Amino acid sequence: MVRLSAISKSIFVLLLLTLLSGLFAGTTFAQSTRNRRAAAPEEDFMYQYSIIDALMAGVFDGDLTIGQLKKKGDFGVGTFNRVDGELLIDKGHVYKIAFDGSVKEVPDSDSTSAAFVKFFKADTIIYLNGPGLTYEKVQEQLKHILNPNGIYALRISAAFTTMTTRAEKPASKPYTTLPEHLKYNQVVFELKNTKGICSGFLLPPYLARTNVPGFHLHYLADDHKSGGHIFNFTADALTIEIDVAKGFTIENNTNAEFGKVNLQPDRGAELKKIE
Repeated sequence: MVRLSAISKSIFVLLLLTLLSGLFAGTTFAQSTRNRRAAAPEEDFMYQYSIIDALMAGVFDGDLTIGQLKKKGDFGVGTFNRVDGELLIDKGHVYKIAFDGSVKEVPDSDSTSAAFVKFFKADTIIYLNGPGLTYEKVQEQLKHILNPNGIYALRISAAFTTMTTRAEKPASKPYTTLPEHLKYNQVVFELKNTKGICSGFLLPPYLARTNVPGFHLHYLADDHKSGGHIFNFTADALTIEIDVAKGFTIENNTNAEFGKVNLQPDRGAELKKIE
């Protein structure tokens, strides 16, 4: 077996990116690695509270506070109890993007019904240059570069020509399923010329039914005046920080409703429609 040193691996990845750049007209790639302090083993895993199928089925309340969530990661995405808006964590700060478009940092006493987080330390930085990069094109290019079996935390920063996001209105009991709730309680925002970050994960297919397979990103503008769950964007250049997780840890939703919900149905098709 041939073992590559850290430097050899970096050179190999750089050569690979150079070859791949020829596949995408108008786009150039560059790659660099950061010197990173070795993280404690438990900090290099993605942690999630609850599972996506429970949220899909209408388990909209949880008992995990934001203060407790911060102990599990300083970066990530999720939602709040009653699916009251979109949750984004960046550099240890937890933000709520509400259905009215407002953004605020939330207190530790707030709670979440589903969240996916990690202590973020970038292993690799990739620079993509357009013009006319779309969310779809970025996904396509990252899928060509990254191993499909990996778990990746992604932090994308750019000046976006357009950005399409959504946030949910809070639900009232008795709760319906998430797709039913979104039919009438989803607000879509069409942002123009906005600068900020996209935070979230690229997850492999084997995590289906526990999390969102593929890309799941939320947006936060640098001025903290807009954001939401990302549907699409366009930009001419992006900086993509990638943190590779060693694995994942799931904590079941501790709310009593989790024990009552029917998790037998496969909700994958429904999930694709709302993501």
